[in-house]
Amino acid sequence: MAGIVYSFGEFSLHSGKFELVHKGFRLKLERKPFELLALLVARHGEIVTREEITRHLWGQEVFVDVEHGINTAIRKIRLTLGDSPDLPQFVQTISGSGYRFIATVKASEAETVEPSPALVIAAEPPAAPPDTAAPPDTAAPPQVFDAPAPPWDGERGNRFWLIASSGALVVVVAAIVSLVFPTRAALLLHRNSRTSIRSIAVLPLQNLSGDPAQQYFADGMTDELITELDRIPQLRVVSRTSVMANTDSASSLPDIARRLGVDAIVEGSIVRSNNRIRITAQLIDGRSDRNLWAQSFEGSASDVLTIQDSVAQQIAAQASFVLFPPASHAPVNPAAYDAYLRGRYFFHKQDFPRCMESFKQAIALDPNYASAYAGYASSLDAATTYGLGAPEQFMPQALAAARRAIQLDPKNGEAFTELGSIQTIYGWDWTAAEQNLSRGISLSPNDSMAEFKYATYLEAIDLPQDAVTHMRRAVQLDPLSFIMNRRLGVALYYNRDYDAAIAQLRRSGEMERGAGSVEHYLGLSYEQKGELDEAVKHSLARMRADEPQLDSAALLHIYQQQGWQSYWRALARALTTSASPCMVYDIGVSDLRAKEIDSAFQSFQHAIDHRCFDVAFIRVDPFFDPVRHDPRYAALLTRLHP
Repeated sequence: MAGIVYSFGEFSLHSGKFELVHKGFRLKLERKPFELLALLVARHGEIVTREEITRHLWGQEVFVDVEHGINTAIRKIRLTLGDSPDLPQFVQTISGSGYRFIATVKASEAETVEPSPALVIAAEPPAAPPDTAAPPDTAAPPQVFDAPAPPWDGERGNRFWLIASSGALVVVVAAIVSLVFPTRAALLLHRNSRTSIRSIAVLPLQNLSGDPAQQYFADGMTDELITELDRIPQLRVVSRTSVMANTDSASSLPDIARRLGVDAIVEGSIVRSNNRIRITAQLIDGRSDRNLWAQSFEGSASDVLTIQDSVAQQIAAQASFVLFPPASHAPVNPAAYDAYLRGRYFFHKQDFPRCMESFKQAIALDPNYASAYAGYASSLDAATTYGLGAPEQFMPQALAAARRAIQLDPKNGEAFTELGSIQTIYGWDWTAAEQNLSRGISLSPNDSMAEFKYATYLEAIDLPQDAVTHMRRAVQLDPLSFIMNRRLGVALYYNRDYDAAIAQLRRSGEMERGAGSVEHYLGLSYEQKGELDEAVKHSLARMRADEPQLDSAALLHIYQQQGWQSYWRALARALTTSASPCMVYDIGVSDLRAKEIDSAFQSFQHAIDHRCFDVAFIRVDPFFDPVRHDPRYAALLTRLHP
């Protein structure tokens, strides 16, 4: 194919084939960013105005938001080249005018510089990662390269990416901290005019490794970055769930920032090539769409401390920051870390069997890896909640894993939160639960799940108003999370604010259609308002979602022909075929509505015997108001709150 090949740095751009190649890797750049890069390269050394760019890229496409389009294209070019707006090697911003390509460029006919077959580096839809991680090869000696720098190929081996990526994330977080808290840095050069940042969102890091099966790695590193930022009490960090719900290529960064209610956005990419890794990150002001900081770094090392120190020096010199000393990290087996990231990936996918298996693998590979134990405890807890195992089967293992994580790392916020959660819903150790949940929030003040689980504890001890306060904080941290919004509705129900509960539950139901848990609490709320037809309607909707084997049409007919009590009596009989671990509790609830009081209390006693999650809330649930005077209810409370 005809065309010109432009060579600059270690890159080559084939204008006819729309190819950008670096060291045998074909970098996949979207059409508009590629066309803009080709324009800048062809006119290297000249200022290309934004008006010229607009005409070149869009012509008469008058309905295009060209300002957003140009900004996005420039960002994607810089991410791909590993360039920085503050200290550019390739694309220089000319304030008030446009851009100039400043690198030395050599042009040749396409036939004379034809790249060899290359691996395409692209972020494609992820395929399911394999179940097991390949064993690492021996890492190369420590070697750090000047940043920013482009991607590369490398020798086989997996050890380095753990070391370099952990150091890189520390550096990224430290640089962001310097921007967020300028008064706490020892020295800031040329940064005094920056607008303060008090809230931030981390967009998913782009997987540029050329292998869709590596998506778990990019997702895991995004989580690690969010976790590091979560530890800053004065900074509000939007949770991953809400960010994932707000990222699409058609939205500008200011639009995303506005929807998430944040001041700044972090975006970046990761290239992992066997024994080498490259991370590029940018911090963008979400209000002005202005780059505040950008850096790329790469290296190869076997010593985590050496890499962390070297990368920190590079990024501090280029961004003119004095960075806080990075937190010390215990050495981790690279294969264990890989398994841990897989566990996180499957956790977010709600694939709990594979999630638990990945965390178990991480623990087997590195028995001293605290985060793997904490993740395993969380996955066991979630699997129990979703009915994948009985509480007496999973919860003792979860309890042991959380305690082991704390023993290994007394500053692991997830482990304290999980320990407190288990003590709330399984152990009913209220004093210890409060201490551990409070400790979890103090260690991870931006963790929406820590707020969620503390609110659950507050509900169980009959402090529903305080629970609402903490759930509102959880929703603030994760505004587009179905789980957080649904649980706020539950908290409002326990607080007897039924109209607000219904409105909130309906809002959460719009996020996840047909959710049985939403229908369940909508039914309870309408029941407390005395609107029994609506209560049955939502009860049947819950049955269709959670117990599809039941004949909901027959149950509706019984209600219409025989009334409220007959409906619940029939439902109690039908539930005996359910496989739910808490089926006995649901039968007790149905019996209580049907005025089968003796049978109801027998079922509740059995539910306590099986450590069913729901019995923890009988102290706060308005549903139990009619029987609170019954001595058998007092006997239940004595078992739960001795």
